[in-house]
Amino acid sequence: MYTRNLTVLPSEASCFGQIKLHNLLNYFQDTASLAVEDLEGTATELMSRGYAWILTRYEVEITGPLPLLDESFIIRTFHDPSHGYGTLRVFEVVRPDGTMLVWAKTSWLLLDLAAGRPVRPVVHLPEITKRDTSPIDPDFQDIPDFPREGEIMTVPCRIRFHDLDTNRHVNNAVYFEWVFEATPLDLMKYEIRSVSATFRSGVRWGEKLEMKVAELPSSPGSRNFIYRIENEGGTGKPRTLFACSWEARS
Repeated sequence: MYTRNLTVLPSEASCFGQIKLHNLLNYFQDTASLAVEDLEGTATELMSRGYAWILTRYEVEITGPLPLLDESFIIRTFHDPSHGYGTLRVFEVVRPDGTMLVWAKTSWLLLDLAAGRPVRPVVHLPEITKRDTSPIDPDFQDIPDFPREGEIMTVPCRIRFHDLDTNRHVNNAVYFEWVFEATPLDLMKYEIRSVSATFRSGVRWGEKLEMKVAELPSSPGSRNFIYRIENEGGTGKPRTLFACSWEARS
């Protein structure tokens, strides 16, 4: 298992003093790259060979308080490349004493940039099977369909220049920022407990998108929402799907 020791910096802390979840998602992405850079090369070296990793799914469960400003925490990760075209990777955020704070599972495709299609990682990057591997359950939680009754809210998604990553796609953590801001809750009173996402197609600069948001039934003290990011006007298939569970702050 690959481990990385970190500390919450001032720029990463929310108004509640906890690390912002989109910063943690970026840490997951960076930690995945660092875990294999001596096996497959850095992200730059990988791109020079004509490949890039693309995130397709994730689910995150917040099991304890998020790390606070100046607090030390550890990210642990292992992967399972034995799923055909897909590679699964689990992340665990723990305190130095081992207390679990966040658990996440992600699914990735290795993209051949010239062909524009996925390839089998164990064939093109055989070294990745040599370390930090362990079996991972390939099943992800299904994101529910929109309810037939109830209000559906539509919110525009504005693509900013600095939302783009080195693949010139909107970075995966940015989508969560859109979801966070579009949720019709008083975020001073609610905090997120879980999030699931399915990425179906990358978003590029200049595209016009909107997000549809609907609430699902939930238990007392919690609120559940689903989110669908699609082309402006609802043309074509959904680009990305989210489901989030929120709880009242204690």
